[in-house]
Amino acid sequence: MNSKKNLTSTAVLITALFVLSFASVYSAGQDQEVPTKKELITLLKTAKEPPEHLRIAAYYRHEAQRLTTDAKDHEEMGAVYKHQPLPYESKHPYGTVGVSHCHYWADLDLKQAKEAEALATLHEEMAKEAEKKQ
Repeated sequence: MNSKKNLTSTAVLITALFVLSFASVYSAGQDQEVPTKKELITLLKTAKEPPEHLRIAAYYRHEAQRLTTDAKDHEEMGAVYKHQPLPYESKHPYGTVGVSHCHYWADLDLKQAKEAEALATLHEEMAKEAEKKQ
């Protein structure tokens, strides 16, 4: 009876280790799909195959997500400054801190996020067109 428990425990342990190792390999593979900025420049010059366009799209989707997060952070900081304004902001409305500064950067980040999403969609469509040609 004791050996049966040990066998079951060993099987559970092996299964858990297998699942964990598969998950870590899978997530590492996911991370490699987003190219670096240097790789992006090369891909933009040479992309012809669907996987290349999909990597470019992944880069732009990642950028859109980062910019959206930055915009949210700036909006939150702007809300704090709105309730606690800085004394010199009226003299320097686009200075390095304050409500107007935060709103300016939040708007700019959102605009750039939309552009990045549009570029991601464009490259996904380019990947579909390249797939049809194959």
